[in-house]
Amino acid sequence: MDKYRFAVCDDEENVRSLIAGWLSKSPYEAEIKEYVSGEELIRDIDAGIKLDILFLDIAMGGADGIDIARELGMRVEKNGKSMRASRPLIIYVTGIPDRMGDAFGVKAYDYLLKPVSQPVFEGELRRAVEELKRLDAQLVCETRYGNTQIEQYIVVQTGKDTLNLKSRDIIYIESNGRKSIIHSEGKIYEVYKQMSEFENELGKIFFRIHRGYLVNMQHIKGYSRTEVYMDNGESLIISKYKYGEFIKAYMNFLT
Repeated sequence: MDKYRFAVCDDEENVRSLIAGWLSKSPYEAEIKEYVSGEELIRDIDAGIKLDILFLDIAMGGADGIDIARELGMRVEKNGKSMRASRPLIIYVTGIPDRMGDAFGVKAYDYLLKPVSQPVFEGELRRAVEELKRLDAQLVCETRYGNTQIEQYIVVQTGKDTLNLKSRDIIYIESNGRKSIIHSEGKIYEVYKQMSEFENELGKIFFRIHRGYLVNMQHIKGYSRTEVYMDNGESLIISKYKYGEFIKAYMNFLT
């Protein structure tokens, strides 16, 4: 990509101007766009404006930044393209630390707390641009060679039946004594298999948030300090000893 398009959306003029100023002084050749509201931002994107990195406030006068990210996510699902081809990398710049869970629940790239220093901001921008380069290379491969990803299956024995289950269809696995209960899309399976065996077999897409739960991060809608919210409507307890490790694993998964 020869030229990037960076944007900042914040209803506070002083914050918006400060970030736009830092962006204009960056070493990257880029067009800088400013938005005073999420509604204005959405109108531009619907009109065909493509943004690469968006610095977005959460608490604004109209629709908040979380709602805006959800709107953009709906457009990704609707057009069927990859996230890189459909929406910008979102970096929240906000003074509300309690909504970090909401931010990553809508697959934001990262989260900066106000007041942000210029060195911290520049480091975050540099990291985001490197991520764009990685995603662009991946997008070229997908376009040129198609989706050649091999579907992962696991074999489980339930009763007299041996089943091949797609790992992406598994929402979470629950420990129940000597048994494990697999919660998948539309079905539940009880199997005699230890959780540690599932952990080793399923890999990094799954995370053990509690001794009783192994969750598929592809099915996480959001989380708090005490619970993880799955896309089937269930809320699962997360161990306080696992929270920090979970945040790192989930951020790596999203990016």
